[in-house]
Amino acid sequence: MNELSSYVCAFRGARDSYQVPLALAEGGMLDQFITDFYCAPLARIGAAALPGRWREKLLAREEKGIPTDRVRRLLGLFLRENLRHLLGFSRALTIGRLDAEFSLAAASRVRRSRADLFLYSPYAWEAFTARYAHEPRKVLFQFHPHPACERRILLADRKNYPFAARAPCDENGNPWLEPVDRRLSECWRYADAILCASSFTRRSLVEAGAPAERCRVVPYGVASATDNGSCPKTFEALFVGNGTQRKGLHHLLLAWRKANLPSSSRLTLVCRQIDPGILDLARQRADIRLVRGAASADLVSLYKASSVLLLPSLVEGFGLVYLEALAQGCPVLGTANTGLPDLGESGGAVKEIEPGNVDELVSQLECLARELPGNEAMRERARALARAWSWPRFRQGIRKALFSSAGEGSSPSLPFACGAKGSVAQGEGR
Repeated sequence: MNELSSYVCAFRGARDSYQVPLALAEGGMLDQFITDFYCAPLARIGAAALPGRWREKLLAREEKGIPTDRVRRLLGLFLRENLRHLLGFSRALTIGRLDAEFSLAAASRVRRSRADLFLYSPYAWEAFTARYAHEPRKVLFQFHPHPACERRILLADRKNYPFAARAPCDENGNPWLEPVDRRLSECWRYADAILCASSFTRRSLVEAGAPAERCRVVPYGVASATDNGSCPKTFEALFVGNGTQRKGLHHLLLAWRKANLPSSSRLTLVCRQIDPGILDLARQRADIRLVRGAASADLVSLYKASSVLLLPSLVEGFGLVYLEALAQGCPVLGTANTGLPDLGESGGAVKEIEPGNVDELVSQLECLARELPGNEAMRERARALARAWSWPRFRQGIRKALFSSAGEGSSPSLPFACGAKGSVAQGEGR
């Protein structure tokens, strides 16, 4: 790779606040960014007339540092996805089929522009396995652990807590589908370089057979907080995420029930969805409050008003909510199966426990309930740690990894990757 190398990047939504295509644009390496809905200038003008939450969602679908002439919008896919959701089609199959179309669009662009590929794992298969007149460099961004690792961990936990999951499922709570599993688990074989959001994710790929020297870790970042907020005087715990098995919410609820906590303690769960068995646990306690999703501003207020963010995930590609909480001065508790070990020394603002260890979680809850209320020094350590992990640092890390990995490794030919496993039909679900 040289300074003139350029990449096609493709994904749906505002994934990672558009930081990857922005990193490429800042380095003069963005050929085209392919997405679904992206805010146009006229849409910004009309946004003022929308209700607050819709206005927030609309304006979040843009990054001013990405040149608009480098953005391609696949609005038809956006409409198809939402229509299928409204009609009750399987979300897993819908998203998987559309993921494939983003990948095919990236391949088509690369054929015309003779650029290279920088793709997130759900969007890589079709583009990485396509044939080209030139030899594009293929960079994979792996933001979730390898499916084999995730499945092994969740199935083991399910034996101990069968109520916590109705069936083996992916990171979004969708049932695992074998063709989807292959589509996600084999794309690394074609990558010349693999960037991972955490060391845990990197280990999961190496365990699956990926060459260690081809995998680099670039931890996520976070935007700086605008103000410090106040320090809670009582123990106010917070959970943010889907109420599914992989987030370890069942472990948290069991530990909360067993822990000897002050009577004023409260646990707030912010979940867009929550599985029935886990919901039953949450409803057994009067000191547990369930919030069905929150706008960004409301979530910031919750971080500022909480003593600690509790997210004892079994499997997490990184866990952006950890950094979001830290940025607002809220200490965090998580596990080693996340991006927390990559953040370094925290001065006590980050606590790690063994994944699935309810007794250890009980002990930590009792300690945190004593240590955190009124502890402004700990909140400042949390903010200081978040300041060290900014989005500009992440973007610089992406560019550095691209340059340092140039010329290392090579992707195998098409017959190598498909010969043993068999090809995956285009458009099969995730």
